[in-house]
Amino acid sequence: MNELQYAFAVARIRYNEMKLLKDKDFEQLISASDIDEALGKLGETGYQATQYGDLKDVFNKEAMKAWSLLLEIAPDKSLLDVFGVLNAFHNLKSALKSRVSGSDNGPYYLLPSCVEISLIDEAVGKNDFSILPEYMCQVAQISYRIMTENADGQLGEAYIDKAALDIFKKFAEKTDCPEVIRVANFKCAAADIKIAYRGCLTGKNKEFYDASLCPCEQFDITLLASAALEGKEELLDYLKTTSYKDAAGLLAGDFVAFEKWCDDSVMDIIRTAKAEPFGFAPLAAYWIAKETELKNVRMIMSAKQNGFSEDSIFERMRKLYV
Repeated sequence: MNELQYAFAVARIRYNEMKLLKDKDFEQLISASDIDEALGKLGETGYQATQYGDLKDVFNKEAMKAWSLLLEIAPDKSLLDVFGVLNAFHNLKSALKSRVSGSDNGPYYLLPSCVEISLIDEAVGKNDFSILPEYMCQVAQISYRIMTENADGQLGEAYIDKAALDIFKKFAEKTDCPEVIRVANFKCAAADIKIAYRGCLTGKNKEFYDASLCPCEQFDITLLASAALEGKEELLDYLKTTSYKDAAGLLAGDFVAFEKWCDDSVMDIIRTAKAEPFGFAPLAAYWIAKETELKNVRMIMSAKQNGFSEDSIFERMRKLYV
């Protein structure tokens, strides 16, 4: 598609970028003395929540408002699937877990999803995965078999997570947007590192890593799995030989710091879109910026509810786009 077709869409995005929360807005939230004052200050920014229990719905509405904007202005709406595919696979996993476990609580779904939740519900409820999109159909069949015949829910979930990352990268390639492709590759590598790190701490076996790790460009997942099987120090030593040596240092100290580094790295990648007048990148950047804003607001409100200090909140703040 001709990038000039994005001129109107990018103009709308630039206008809406001005509505994103700024550093000063977050400073006001963090400086609030308690959750009630924080909620009041949040209301002044346009988030309409009068009590802590309202926040989940408020965050969902904010996310879907941004998503609706993208659906309205994107010249090729199919490219937006790249930002709904991970949620779609999460929803599949949640539906399968709910059915296999017989939980009364029901599945926990995430939006936006590039596969309708009603379709996932129908496929899982009828045990007819053929009605799902081709890229999801076989994954659902195999993971369901693992969960039921093998009675291994964790392995079944891992299989879905791996497939989700693989499809995420393929959808990113379809956008032909360098920033989105880099974000997808980075997120895949970061997910592999998290899996390997948690796996070595909990004594996972080779079968688990084979089912869980998604091939990526940044390192050899076979070597990553071998290092994880040997132990934490061996894993960190291997990461130091890759472009993720910074991750090794963070994992050795604080997993929360590692997760912040991952989010900040994504923002560093996508921030280059601020200088692009046309194309898909500014739309992608706006969505990631909104996700980051919501993550920061959610973290601050939770911290205020639980009495965290201002310093500890600032340490957890993700980089902003604006």
